[in-house]
This record gives sequence, C-alpha cells and structure tokens, in this order.
Amino acid sequence: MSTITAPMVGTTLQALTAPPAREVERTLLVCADAPWHRVEHAAPEGDRVPLLSALRPERGWPHWLLRVPMRWCGDSRFERLADVDWQVEAFVPPALGQPGEPWRFSLDVTRFPPPAPRAGHAAPEDLPLEMNGLLLLGLYLEPRAVAMEGERQGVMHELDREELRQQVDGALEELLALPPHRWAHGFVPSPGEPDAQDRAAAQADGAEEAEGVCFVVAACQYPPGILDVSPGCELDPTQAGPALAAMARMHRFARSTTLGRRCSLVLFAGDQIYADASGGLADSRSGVERYARSYNEFKAGPARLLPPTVARVVHGIDDHEIIDNWEPGHRDGSGPWFQVARQAAWDHRWEAGARVGGPETLWHDFDWRGASFFIADARCEREARRVANWSTARMWSAVQRDAFAEWLGRSAGRPRFMLCGSLPLPRRRTTAEHPASSLRSDAWDGYPHSLHELLGEIWRARAAGLTFLSGDEHRSGWVSAEISAVDGEAAPVRIHSVHSSALYAPWPFAITAAEELAAPEAFEFDGPDGRRLRCVVSAWDDHPGDGFAVLRVRGGAVELWFDRAGAPVDDGETPHATLPR
Repeated sequence: MSTITAPMVGTTLQALTAPPAREVERTLLVCADAPWHRVEHAAPEGDRVPLLSALRPERGWPHWLLRVPMRWCGDSRFERLADVDWQVEAFVPPALGQPGEPWRFSLDVTRFPPPAPRAGHAAPEDLPLEMNGLLLLGLYLEPRAVAMEGERQGVMHELDREELRQQVDGALEELLALPPHRWAHGFVPSPGEPDAQDRAAAQADGAEEAEGVCFVVAACQYPPGILDVSPGCELDPTQAGPALAAMARMHRFARSTTLGRRCSLVLFAGDQIYADASGGLADSRSGVERYARSYNEFKAGPARLLPPTVARVVHGIDDHEIIDNWEPGHRDGSGPWFQVARQAAWDHRWEAGARVGGPETLWHDFDWRGASFFIADARCEREARRVANWSTARMWSAVQRDAFAEWLGRSAGRPRFMLCGSLPLPRRRTTAEHPASSLRSDAWDGYPHSLHELLGEIWRARAAGLTFLSGDEHRSGWVSAEISAVDGEAAPVRIHSVHSSALYAPWPFAITAAEELAAPEAFEFDGPDGRRLRCVVSAWDDHPGDGFAVLRVRGGAVELWFDRAGAPVDDGETPHATLPR
C-alpha cells in the first residue's frame, strides 16, 4: 500500500508506470493540465534539454510533473506511444518567481522517446511529419482532495499503487478527451526531431539539394479588446476576428501547408506587445501590468498553437514595448518606464537555451539551418537627439556596431539576415530632401551617422545578399539596394530590405503611406577608410494590409511571400519576389 501524506508536493511517483488499459476510477482526486504557454526547447546541453514555458497562474504550483510519450502525426493529430510508459515526478517550485512567470527548466535526454523512424525519400516535400516527443503536463490536486486532506488533519486516505495509477491515468484520459488545442502546446519533440534526419534522408537518396531554411517574419500585434472575441479560431482560422486574424492565418500556414510545414523559425520584429495601447489614456501605472502581463497574454494566445515543426521563436524589442517612438530625452533621461520595460523584454525572451548578453545587450546572433541571423537592438541604445547633434547621434552603440562587423566576417558564405524593428531602407522622403528632417524620423534614417555605419560595414565586408528584416511601419514591402564606391574601384554590393506589416494595426493614422518613402533614390555618404560611398535604392514594392512575411532560402536566392486576408500563402503560390543572394 502507498500512503499519500501532506505535504503532497513531497510525494514522488517516479517508480510508477502506466497500467494496462482498463476501466478507470472516475472519482478523481487529481487533474492534469497543460502549461500556459507553448513549451519552447533548445538544443541539448550535455545530457539535458533546456525548456521554457509558464504555468497557469490561477492553478498555482502543480504537485507533480507528468511526462507522456506521444507521437505527433501532423496537423492536430496525436497518438500515445503504446510501447513507452508515462512518467511522473514531484514538482519542485523554482526558488524565484510565481506561477505564470517564465519557467525555465530542463529534462534529461534519456527521458525522451527515440525519434520516429525515417524511411528514405527522394524529395524533402515527401518526408513524413511524424515526430516523437513528450507531452508535459502539470498534475494538480482537485478541490475535493484538498477538502479531504483538511478533514483528515493533513493525512490523505490510503491509496494502493493500483488506485494511484488509476488516478493518474484517469486525469490523463480526461485531458486528452479535450480538443488538442487545449493541451498540444505542451508537446516537446525528442532531440533529433525532425530536420537533421529529414535532410540526411533526402541527401542520401540522391536529392540535388535539401530544402533551405524557411521562416516567418511578423511584427506589431496591437492587443485585442473586449469586443475582439474570436470563438473557435483555434480550430478554424476563418472564425478569427480582425485582431487575431493574421495570427490565426500564421497558425494555419505553419500547420496545414507544405511550405508552412518546412517553416522552422518565427521572428517577431518588435512590438510584440503594446504597453501603451491606449496612448496613456488608460494604461496601467504598474510595470507588471504593462509589460509582464502583456507578454504572458501574447504567448498564451494563438502563438501557443504554432506546431512542433516551428522549433524556434525569436523576438527583437521595439518602441511600443516601452512607449510609442521611445528615445531618451534631454531632461528626463530614459524616462520612467525604460528600465522595467527592458528588463521585462529580457525576462520574457523566447529562447529556452543560453544567450550571451543581458538586459543591456538585447542584440545577439545565432545560426539556424545553414543561415546566419543578427538580431539588432535599434531601440534601447539610442542617444538623445537635438538640433546640434542630429548628424552624429547614435542609434546603436559602438560595441554593437563592432559585434555586427565581426558577425559579418564570421558568417561569410552563408545566407545572412539582420532583424530589427526599425526600417533601415528606404529612407523617408523628408529626410532625403532635407537632411535635418531626420529629427522627425523614428527609423534608421533618423540617425544618419548610424545608418552610414551600417551600410559602410556591409560594404567593407563585401556582404552581398544580406537581407534586412524589419517591422514598425505597419506596411509590407521590399527594396533592393547597391552600395558602391563613388570612385568605382570595387564592384557594388547588392543587399535587400524586407519590411513586414503589422499583424494587427487598427488605426489608419499609424500606417506609413508608401508616398512617404524615398524609393527609388540614390545618396552618398562617408564610408570606412575615408572612402566615399553611394547607395542606390530601387523602387518600393508595396504590399499593404495586415499580415506577415514568409522567406525561404532556395538555391542562390531568397523567395519572399506576403500573407494577407483573402490572399493567404498557400502551396504552389508563386513568390511575390525572388531576391538574389
């Protein structure tokens, strides 16, 4: 016989295994529930897999952590792995924090089932979607159990091992009977699933080239209001209201299309939250309400429904995650919200694994599926501007500039992308016509010294094919540009700038008009080593409306799509642009 005694959290059930199928006890004293956020994972570090999620704050701390070996079969289909038992262990609350705050933990690699078997396939598109992994759930005491414990002066009635197994199995059965969108975000693929094996199989079978990296760029999710309800959008994206329509389409794209199933990365290019959603009219004066709660609600929304094939989510900070058009002032310095906002952005980052830096260095770089990414901080390192220093004020620190230059050298030969909230190119028409008008621009051209540094470092490194990725303007489009020496001694360096519109931008006055952008244009500036450089920018290819961008590296080019209401990205659709590398 096994006796459960208070405190319940001290009870360990690691030795228990799942029983054979049988009639399950219906008077449950425990219940199972999925985490609040999708469980993010990183590459194994030694024998541990780093994980990141958050637990439902209304539930409190769970008493146990339940791990259920599962197989994802594509779309919303899951099945239990019959030959592997579930595992339960006592939950140990973290030393700092409360339920609902970011929860970082790790699991032993040996806890995961082996990857799903792969057969040979001639083309990556034909590869199966099956993934093995663990469904991570919290086990909580039901109110009835708590009442019984108090009635018995802290000592629960005795449960033998068979009854205890029935309790866990019954709680699991109840949860899995619910629609998968209620619990599937707790699924974590086993290490080795799925891309590395998919590519190896495709190449071993004689495919000319494995599929390149495919990813989504999105920005600017104005929060839904009390009237923006979208019942059923988790199952049917067409049921989503305007506020969540683009996120619902992203979920459909990643889960239900061939191209989307190859998408392994989502980049949020700033304004993931709007801490100043009411423009100060009704914004909370609490930093927790403004920032932590907003990040948590965003992650608990449709973003949690991204399928397991999206293995990584990365976020760059921008102005609405502090206040609109934030930059340091001359009298109040960084203002009352800057420090708490920057700390919240760091605390609620999406990466489960280690990242070099801290709240004061939100920029970083990483390699992903053969491509290299630099996540720039074009917001938190700005200097205060005034009439006397508009031509020399810095948008990024010299340290970040040097790190960017070093990254350019280190990433040579690979597809390269730089992500930031602010638009690098094209410039504003007002800035092109009157340079001092840069004081009125919130984009890179508002800090011409830093823009010239950025372009100069790209020219120095001969970084042809580099693609800027940005948000903030609430308008999608792209340009190409050539950077060359005025004396013509070296071949020009061709780059691209892709700007994704807002996921939801309800206010027309906040959307940049295409006529405001100086494209096509050419301008000159002083580059590195005393060289005079010229930047020639192409015409702006405009794609208005809420949505997101999809990019895929294929061969010697980057294919680009823009998703829109009424024109979602679907299989077989011709790219809106093909950008040469």
